[in-house]
Amino acid sequence: MDQQTQPVQISFGEQNCRCVSNIVFNKRHVFAVGTWNAKKNNEIYVNEYLELEQKIVQLHKIPINGMVEKIIAKKEQLYVIYIDPQQRKTKLCCIELADNGRYQVNFDLLYEGLTNVICPEDDPIIYLSSNKSIIQFDLNKQSFDNIIDDNDLYNLCEQDPHHKNLFVRSQNNYLCIQDTREKKVTKFKAHSLQILDIDFNPNKQYYLITGGEDCLAKVWDIRKTQYAIKSFEDLQNSVLQAKFNKFHDQLVSLSFDDGTISLYNITSVSSVPQLNKEDDYLVKQFDEHEDSIYGLSWSRGTAWVLASIGYSGHMIINTVPTTEKYKILL
Repeated sequence: MDQQTQPVQISFGEQNCRCVSNIVFNKRHVFAVGTWNAKKNNEIYVNEYLELEQKIVQLHKIPINGMVEKIIAKKEQLYVIYIDPQQRKTKLCCIELADNGRYQVNFDLLYEGLTNVICPEDDPIIYLSSNKSIIQFDLNKQSFDNIIDDNDLYNLCEQDPHHKNLFVRSQNNYLCIQDTREKKVTKFKAHSLQILDIDFNPNKQYYLITGGEDCLAKVWDIRKTQYAIKSFEDLQNSVLQAKFNKFHDQLVSLSFDDGTISLYNITSVSSVPQLNKEDDYLVKQFDEHEDSIYGLSWSRGTAWVLASIGYSGHMIINTVPTTEKYKILL
């Protein structure tokens, strides 16, 4: 193993964790991690991976009044979805990061049923998805607009980055596609058990990947929902996270409840022209974690850095093997 592929680890003590999120800071590798403890104080840690020095340094440590479910970064602002352990209700807070470990909380409010905050880049609009509705919030005008509202209950929600009017939500093991310009919902069975993650391809329109409790990951073209265009069928454990690389979408990472991560090259369904008939393949399996990996995030600094967080509170940085980089770049 060459030096570039050696894993680097940081521990957050005896803290359970369920999420890690990349933060765009020029070409730096910056990640936010939230703790998830019902009977302890919780924190958000903002950390930077220094690739040349092969170490992780802490930039911020921010107390939070509940169990952190999800962190969504929009430049210097962190939108944090957390559960208040006393009220047992979902809350949303916005934290603005500053230099030298400083920060300020812009708001902290009750938002029952909130599942995601979608933050398109270079857009003053954010979207708040709950288990029943999607609300559009204009940050400049400070105005709300309810763009989807129905009586069904949903779990996950993601927006197509290529078409801001297209949203995909999960309902147990079904995917539901809705165009906000229309009332029609396309609903289809995507997995046999609960869908645990959805991620859109950042470079190829209408393509997304799902991971499920049924030990399957699938790539879909949401214009043709009769079947998945690719299935990962040799998996042995529930797929907790499934993420496209933000630079090279032929790279896909999957995390599992046995503490492993699989890195695949799936050129056949990517935006990259397939110059030969080489099959898709497993690039590498990472096995440094000892328990379920609920958080997985590619760096926005460069294409090759992958952060993961295990439930026991260990964040590990892995990198794409050098031989794979050369295959992609040359």
